[in-house]
Amino acid sequence: MKNGDPRFIEIDGDNAIHAIHSSPQKGKATFVFLNSMGASTAVWEDEIAPLLRSGGFGTLSFDYRGQGQSTYGATASLEPAEIIADIGFTLAQERPEHPIFVGLSIGGLFAARAWLEGAAADAMVLVNTLRKPSAQVDWINELEARLIAMGGMPLVLDVLRPVLSGCDQLEALRPSHLPKEGYTPWPPEHPRRRLAEGVHKADWGFPWPDLRIPTLVFTGLHDRLFRIQSDVDDILAQIPDVQTLIYPDGGHSLHAEYPQRFVDDLVRFADDLATKRTG
Repeated sequence: MKNGDPRFIEIDGDNAIHAIHSSPQKGKATFVFLNSMGASTAVWEDEIAPLLRSGGFGTLSFDYRGQGQSTYGATASLEPAEIIADIGFTLAQERPEHPIFVGLSIGGLFAARAWLEGAAADAMVLVNTLRKPSAQVDWINELEARLIAMGGMPLVLDVLRPVLSGCDQLEALRPSHLPKEGYTPWPPEHPRRRLAEGVHKADWGFPWPDLRIPTLVFTGLHDRLFRIQSDVDDILAQIPDVQTLIYPDGGHSLHAEYPQRFVDDLVRFADDLATKRTG
């Protein structure tokens, strides 16, 4: 029984994964959160995970090496292949009950690839993940890395926010963003900068017809950064067992913009799976 106390899962003497794992009530699912590059356990533990736990569901959130409180040594690459291997390692150590992977942005790609490499999951949730390899993806990845060098994540988010968020969230965020004092560069060794540089090695050519587990895809129509709707539609047509949810006024981070609605949709999906599993 996992009680939700933060702990470190040691990979070796220099590397450890910071994880927060709570077991579900009998028969319920465990939502396993796979971060985007800019996320951490706090993204889920501030609101989403507690709401799910209050309904009897289990949760597992953890930081990749280079994120949050996870530690890494001199030989860590902080690149996608390492992240995917660490996801498999963490799940093998924690063994969550009835796991449903919830991948945010590129975290959905990592979730799918970890599953393809043998990580056990009952189902998959992809939140603004679907995209194809393209010049657009390459351009945005290079732009993010350069902006981090120039002004850290505050500059990245301020530059990209109008194409990541809906108008309501932009209005709420405006007082605390676009600082008059400007931005501070982040050095090459900063872990978030290294993660951004490593993301160039992510392989978006995923074999979507091979994703043969129940899959729920969230799409926010105000996510105008990566979303090419014709590509999204083409990928959806390839996934064998897929449901879709569209948030017309939502952006890239639906969990932050509409937390209760997001949780309600996750719960509905999990309950439907449980009914099919036991019925």
